[in-house]
Amino acid sequence: MEVDKGKEEVEETRKVAEADGDTVTLKSSDGKLFEVSKEAAARLSTVLAGMIAGGSTDDNGTDLKQIGSEALENVVDYCNKHANSIPSAARISSSISFNTAPFKEPEEWERKFVDRLSHDALFDLVEAANFLGMDRLLDITCHKISEMMKGKSPDQIRDVFNIKNDYTKEELEEIRQELAWAFYYD
Repeated sequence: MEVDKGKEEVEETRKVAEADGDTVTLKSSDGKLFEVSKEAAARLSTVLAGMIAGGSTDDNGTDLKQIGSEALENVVDYCNKHANSIPSAARISSSISFNTAPFKEPEEWERKFVDRLSHDALFDLVEAANFLGMDRLLDITCHKISEMMKGKSPDQIRDVFNIKNDYTKEELEEIRQELAWAFYYD
């Protein structure tokens, strides 16, 4: 049920972008086009803010070859939902060289937004947020990944993320002996 409610809210945010009228068209790596409010894009993404300010956007779709359509759709949905609630990314990035703001727990909508994503979609969205300079989106997606790892053993983490263990039992034992201090728990 929560997923459906999240989808309804995403549809509402798309209507906001359409009603705004002043949009930028973004083209995913697989050629799909997405429209997002220029204001929303500029407020939340340092990369898109720079492209818009520099006139580097294209009416036929600004190519974002590094981002697939599912991730770009999620980026657009996030921009539309949060356009008016977050300070301009361009203004923030021009005043400081890196994000020094303390982490703020995800809002309810943000939690629902990332909870509905598959593992692959979540990782693709992390990459897209990083590429586009979307600090808040990067924070909440990475926070979700950290929650997925919390309290799990290395083997459980490998299972969750489908990571192959390249070490032999002998190599693992050698590492445990060399780094015994790291494996000590009270």
